[in-house]
Amino acid sequence: MTISAFSEQVETLCKTIGSSLQSYRINELNQTQELMAARIGISRRTYVRMEAGDPTVKIGYWLEAAMITKTMHAWESLFTVNRTLFDELAMTTEKKPRQRATVRRKRGL
Repeated sequence: MTISAFSEQVETLCKTIGSSLQSYRINELNQTQELMAARIGISRRTYVRMEAGDPTVKIGYWLEAAMITKTMHAWESLFTVNRTLFDELAMTTEKKPRQRATVRRKRGL
């Protein structure tokens, strides 16, 4: 048994993404692993590791694959901060900094 530097959640997510990449390559693009690897600019061996869900593959390769498969929106959603209704309410009720009152000059003095 090997010890991974990655959490179980990361391992599972990478395997899911790799499986989706393989499915998309076969069903939508109808391309070989060699051709996909060449399009990404990596070796076939590295591409095989991607489909297997290896989390040690550089993220740049994953993003390049997402560009080719037109699935970049899924990656962007991973890094999007979702705000809750509570967050929105807190932003609207934040106290504004106090401003100094203007001095009114009396007329006639």
